[in-house]
Amino acid sequence: MIIRHTPGRLLLFVVDCGLLFLSLYGALFIRTGHVPLTLDFLNFIPSFSFIIAVTVAIFYSYGLYDKPTLRLIRELSRRIFTSQTLAAFCAIILFYILPTLGIAPKTILLLYIAISSLLIHIWRTSAFSLVLKYKKQKSIIIGSGQTFKTLVEELTRNPHTGITLISAIDVDTYDMSRLGSVLRTIRPNSVILDMRDERIKPYFGEIYTEIFEGSAILDIVDVYEDVFDMVPLDLINQEWVLRYISSSQRYTLVKRSLDLLLSVPAFIISLIVYPFVFIAIKLEDGGPVVYTHTRIGKNGKPFSVYKFRSMEDLPTNEKNETKKITRVGAFIRKTRIDELPQLWNVIIGDVSLIGPRPEAPALVDEYTKNIPFYNVRHIVRPGLSGWAQVHQHDAPKFGVNIEQTNTKVAYDMYYLEHSNFMLDIAIILKTFKVLLSKSGV
Repeated sequence: MIIRHTPGRLLLFVVDCGLLFLSLYGALFIRTGHVPLTLDFLNFIPSFSFIIAVTVAIFYSYGLYDKPTLRLIRELSRRIFTSQTLAAFCAIILFYILPTLGIAPKTILLLYIAISSLLIHIWRTSAFSLVLKYKKQKSIIIGSGQTFKTLVEELTRNPHTGITLISAIDVDTYDMSRLGSVLRTIRPNSVILDMRDERIKPYFGEIYTEIFEGSAILDIVDVYEDVFDMVPLDLINQEWVLRYISSSQRYTLVKRSLDLLLSVPAFIISLIVYPFVFIAIKLEDGGPVVYTHTRIGKNGKPFSVYKFRSMEDLPTNEKNETKKITRVGAFIRKTRIDELPQLWNVIIGDVSLIGPRPEAPALVDEYTKNIPFYNVRHIVRPGLSGWAQVHQHDAPKFGVNIEQTNTKVAYDMYYLEHSNFMLDIAIILKTFKVLLSKSGV
């Protein structure tokens, strides 16, 4: 099942690139006072192509190619501004620190940044409502519970999901005997259905009759995944888990190769900061520089994670822990330097670069009791970053939090279902945004 979200990623990408090159042309026009010659324009293409590639990567990491959820629409202007600011900073580094380009177009670069910022802002703020005209699906949704209500709210309030919700039938309160007449009267393009609800199953015959009338029957779990990029835990069952959660040996080999390809050079480069961290921690309180803590990894096996110490006292009870952060610790946590030793965990195979975030044994025991299918996340190696880390904005930090961890596991399950090489690359790109912000786990 695919919902055609609009504007599509490909269209966004093509127009973004076109506007960025147009901004370069406009900058040359303003700087020279006349229409740029083709040769003059082409001379700037190689260097600015790299800038445009970096800009598009930054756009992606900041979610500007994500599906247009209500949250993205509300944050669109801020994300565009932040992305363009970071892209401008990268352009300055490229032109003024790297001398190999042979040019230093100060005025042209400033004009390019100003024009592209204006054009991208106008394009992106109008794209969702003005650029694309599309025929939306007229749909009926049938279900109950919190997942049903959340999906109904999103489909009702968000005009960019590709679905026009014409009726929402809550099984808890609706007279299901009227369902057949309603379907015949409304004649929807699709029926979104909770196929696990026993109260709906007696009416499957009437619902499937709609297939022969040209309507599509959609599983509410699939629609929820497509809209929110997560799996609704309260609607899945053992059959779903056995059907969708599998591990490809070929992909496992590719994933391990990617881990080593990126983590080995990153670990070698990171050794540069080790002496400075050692001196800073020793000067502050004279305590140990590196500490280990136990986490649960693949197949439920415990392993030791290495981190630079950032607390006055080493953690003893991670289920209900009060952490006292040192001054040095506050800095290395904010800059993520405290996690650099974990690159060694990637190299030796305890964790992957991308995967579900590992938890302490005490937390795993607690969550296993309270969250359905929690242990399913242990069928793969845990990761330094993951689908949940780049999407969840209220992630649990310390101690037990069932509600927030439910959301986290819902994202983890989505990753387990859809994991592939390109998804890992996408998460890596989005992780750069997390590293540059105060978000993430």
